[in-house]
Amino acid sequence: MAMLKLTQEGTRNLEKELQYLLKRKKQCRNTSEKEFIHKRVSEIKDILAQSITWPMVREAGYHVEPGSTVTIEDTVHRERYTYTIVHPFEADPRENMISVQSPIAKAAIGKTVHSTFTVRVPFGEDLTYTILDIQNC
Repeated sequence: MAMLKLTQEGTRNLEKELQYLLKRKKQCRNTSEKEFIHKRVSEIKDILAQSITWPMVREAGYHVEPGSTVTIEDTVHRERYTYTIVHPFEADPRENMISVQSPIAKAAIGKTVHSTFTVRVPFGEDLTYTILDIQNC
């Protein structure tokens, strides 16, 4: 199985959740809650065992890949967006962290600076973006 790449914050959050659940597991008496906690603890341990943590240092990248922070510009409205492409466990669009499985990330992965890509939209016109900057770890 391929290694998962997690940000340092994502790794910390999973480790904190694991510690919390292990404490909670000892305290709870409800069987259904224990089952949920047991499954989640197992899931987190698997994720951490299969993952590596990205370093904090970023430098200009040649192409977009999981872990990249990419700045794109909408070719029609000229609006700019900066996203970090992360594992689905860490995705948080409010923090500009999008899943590798999101339409934008799927379309951008493998592209280089100044490349243009299109994202298909179910209803409405497709969105076209140009990659302005790529930072990789």
